[in-house]
Amino acid sequence: MGGCYSGSYRYSKPRAVKSEDDWISGFKKSLTKFKNSGNLVDLVKAYRAYIANKSSGFIAELAKLKGIGDAADIPKEFPEIEYEVKFDISVRGKGKEPEVVKYLDAFDFPPSNTARFLKDPMNTFAVGVNHFYGDSSDEMLVVIEKAGGVFLKEKGLVTPVESDSLYSSIVMKRTEKRWKATLDEALQKVSELTKEKGIKYRGKIRKEKGDAFVLDTNDGRIYSFTITRAHLVLPGESNESSTQRQLELEYAGYIPGFSGHTKDSEKELVSGMVDLAKYTYALYSHSPITDGWKMDLQLTSERKYDFILGKNGKSLNHTVPLCLPLERRVRETVRV
Repeated sequence: MGGCYSGSYRYSKPRAVKSEDDWISGFKKSLTKFKNSGNLVDLVKAYRAYIANKSSGFIAELAKLKGIGDAADIPKEFPEIEYEVKFDISVRGKGKEPEVVKYLDAFDFPPSNTARFLKDPMNTFAVGVNHFYGDSSDEMLVVIEKAGGVFLKEKGLVTPVESDSLYSSIVMKRTEKRWKATLDEALQKVSELTKEKGIKYRGKIRKEKGDAFVLDTNDGRIYSFTITRAHLVLPGESNESSTQRQLELEYAGYIPGFSGHTKDSEKELVSGMVDLAKYTYALYSHSPITDGWKMDLQLTSERKYDFILGKNGKSLNHTVPLCLPLERRVRETVRV
């Protein structure tokens, strides 16, 4: 689950910070001007000043400006529903594969004066082990071991979104419930569930997970930008047999006060996610990561549970011409 602008994981190393006189006054001035005028240029100026001297935390600073004291208090529409777009990542290169945070760094989101999306490179990183229980098609329960604790997660079935967007089918919508549990609670839950017909333990993955966040400057919505690298271990086996690499874009909340925001509008939220997916694909498919490694992106609906069962999610690239208009525009701009 990446959809929350907060966390308690290991952060990337901060950059060397210049003296306050070099940048902080300009940052605060631009941020205050944006608060008063809503002018995107002022927001981008504040972002540039901040991100050039701090490794992360711009969205949290923006939230404070709007009277939100802590990142965990950033509001979220539809808190029990997950909205997500998934990309399969295929890689090629020689030597050791790059770390997950190197993948995150490869998506830099240039902050032009008219930037639609601004990236907050939080680069949080965590490793956990997920155990899956379910029937022959759907997961019923995931038991997660992470950071010395146990968490339980339940997801509902994928349902259609409310949207007029041509590409809205790429957005996966489903209910999600996650909570911290004791070991006894987890064992009891598993025992109750596996008594039902057809539900059994299906296997586990060791999941590497890195998070950054992206701000939509149009409506103030925030999206987690998550790289997951899942290593499969099947029941009765001890060795990791295959790896799934994905980029997951998930709705994570919003900063109040943006003129383009209509609260609780699923149509607006889905449209923003589609735009972010198109932008990401156009700029970063077939792009370098680091040390000679490159990646390709392809839309996918493959869940972690599909990976466990050995199924392939339906590829959407061949049925939906996602990103083609934007991709042409980017190429024409580069040629000019």
